[in-house]
Amino acid sequence: MNRLYGPNERWMRGSDFADAFQGGCWPERTSVYRISRWETAAVRVPYLAVRRYEELLQLPANRLVALLDAIYRYSAATDGSCPLLGRGLRDGSPGQMARLEELVEAVRSEDVVTGSDWDELSAYLAFTPRQVITPRSTWSDITERLLAEMIVADGVAWMQRYEALNRLLAHPIGQQHAVAACASLAADRSNQVFVEIVSALDASPHPDTSRHVLDQLVNPTNDRAQYGALLACVRKLRYGHFTEPQTRRLVTVVDELALDPARYEDAQPLATELLRQLPADVPAAAKARLRHVVAGDPTLSHVLTAGRLATVEAGDVLVARMTNTTLANMPRDVPNFRDELLPTLLDEMLFSPVFDVRLHAAILLFGTPYRRPVATALALELGSHTAAFSVDVAHAMIEALRILGDHRQRPLIERLTTANGVPPAITVAATQAIGHIGGRSDDIYWKRRSTTTPTSGAERGTRQALPP
Repeated sequence: MNRLYGPNERWMRGSDFADAFQGGCWPERTSVYRISRWETAAVRVPYLAVRRYEELLQLPANRLVALLDAIYRYSAATDGSCPLLGRGLRDGSPGQMARLEELVEAVRSEDVVTGSDWDELSAYLAFTPRQVITPRSTWSDITERLLAEMIVADGVAWMQRYEALNRLLAHPIGQQHAVAACASLAADRSNQVFVEIVSALDASPHPDTSRHVLDQLVNPTNDRAQYGALLACVRKLRYGHFTEPQTRRLVTVVDELALDPARYEDAQPLATELLRQLPADVPAAAKARLRHVVAGDPTLSHVLTAGRLATVEAGDVLVARMTNTTLANMPRDVPNFRDELLPTLLDEMLFSPVFDVRLHAAILLFGTPYRRPVATALALELGSHTAAFSVDVAHAMIEALRILGDHRQRPLIERLTTANGVPPAITVAATQAIGHIGGRSDDIYWKRRSTTTPTSGAERGTRQALPP
């Protein structure tokens, strides 16, 4: 999409793009057929080819690399520390060891460490898994600084640090320090960020991660830590990280969360989705109670029966409308081309009951020229309320604007934080988004916002349609 809709119309022609591909970081000639196989995923695109795309398309260095690392890590995760987008590093080369030492020294000092530095450092450690770093406390220094930077980072800078953390969580030496750092921060009530700290444990098979996740489910630090643990269970169940006794314990806790509406944000739909994925492990009594609860809740009914926040029919209508709005705002038409992936990503971004699925769909769109047109379409839908969205779908839209939106959508988010008659859950979601979306709010807004009544946890659990 960056090639077809980027600022240089010449690259629309695959032959021209292939002719220009040799150069920069890419040493060899490339055919249009090879370009096509990369872009249609017939073969995996190499690391240096991604960097060459960035060069030719005049994108910031490592923007597409960070995007692919994030998607691979979530969707094609392995137990290994190495990124699937290989870097071509050789174990133990003198230049690599010198650079590794330089990066470790920078992390342990007060020097600025960029997202690309974290990517490079964690890649070196991943590709040299038995590398000895002394003193041993250095591992703790690395993971603690990485976490401190990750929880305040945004956009590509966050993606690079989150991927670096995942590499450490899978590293044979560094994983115990990384797990301990996450668990310690999650237990600290003065910490401000909990969901991503706890949910980050989802990809690690280390037994301590399963124990910490279950502890945060049963005796959470707060409701955000509990939600992060619930989110981590999605992948830990998929990869078989829990023992049989842990799974039985998990089913009981998740059943209680699915039946309790006074929970953090979309914890109830997420818990319902987890139970849907484990029908054989849910006792008959629990199933009966769950059916009784969801009978009067359309959203939970859709999750339990189809794994969606809305019906397929309602979703198709909204996705088609947003697709048309998005394509109408693209810089040009591309002859004889139809993007069949765009509607799929929009559907996942809006209707998956799993936050991480919605997040990664938005991240994929963030890395393309679709970003601004999709944000425009989201704001148009939210502002007009023509579909009378459920609170959960509207919440998903606001979450997407946190990733895709800029100063153009900020006034809408401002209005949602202070508007009368808006469901409390939407006020909370908009308030969370205001710190991520682009632009700045004036003093009048902040004074008005400071007088808004806080929303209780019980109010967050209510579900109703947005007012027309």
